[in-house]
Amino acid sequence: MDNLELLGIDKNNIYDYNYVINRIKNKNQFKLSLEADNFDKILNGGFNSSSVYLIFGSNSSGKTQLCHQVSVKAYQYFLSNQKKENQKSILYFDTENTFRPERITELSGFYNLNHKKVLKSILVSRIRSNSILLLSLKNLEEIIKKNSIGLFLIDSINHHYRFEKGEKDISYSKTKRNFLEILKKINQITKKFNLITIITAQITPNFIEDAFVKELPVAIQFLNHFFTEIIYLSHKKERKYYAHIVNSQKVPEKRTLYEITNEGIKDFKI
Repeated sequence: MDNLELLGIDKNNIYDYNYVINRIKNKNQFKLSLEADNFDKILNGGFNSSSVYLIFGSNSSGKTQLCHQVSVKAYQYFLSNQKKENQKSILYFDTENTFRPERITELSGFYNLNHKKVLKSILVSRIRSNSILLLSLKNLEEIIKKNSIGLFLIDSINHHYRFEKGEKDISYSKTKRNFLEILKKINQITKKFNLITIITAQITPNFIEDAFVKELPVAIQFLNHFFTEIIYLSHKKERKYYAHIVNSQKVPEKRTLYEITNEGIKDFKI
């Protein structure tokens, strides 16, 4: 008699078995807050583990800002909720050379955290091509196990795809194949290791005149098949920014105002 039978669970009953599996998954799941109430609210409380979030918007919309902020908040969460020997780390793939240690230091100060320890917990990898990104993902399981990764970020996912698809020395079919394999691997790893995965994307104009969302992620025709937690960030005027849930498995379509301050993304205040 195994443990499930001792608990009165019939493994041959699909409803009993699924109930147990879901309870185990839910027990291990966690959620990260940005400490911006309205932004967290449209995410149903924050970023959930075992989920992949695609965040797209223009260069001034706060995508990289969000990546820096959620990295610091993840360190704070792991520090408060886990034993020191089991504390998780953050893995940050930077394809655009936009990771700024000084910004992490600044944000750490606002949350009364030791910036040196925060920076030490963020494993940053500079990704110079999609081939390197794909190779890094193939070795990722070993990195996750060795460093106990809890948060995985890529800023941005389509930077190299955007340029490589037009290069004469690289066939489009190879570029497309590599990109699809990258997206598939990200989803597999996220679910397998219960990660929070946040991916940013560069944009292209939406040429549908009456479309509410005026910009779309580059390679949307591929991204749509892999990400169902999709957030659009836009900068309207002055301090006004909008976060818009355009597609999600878990929450309805919503949007909210936010602003970018020295302390990071915050609810917009008049």
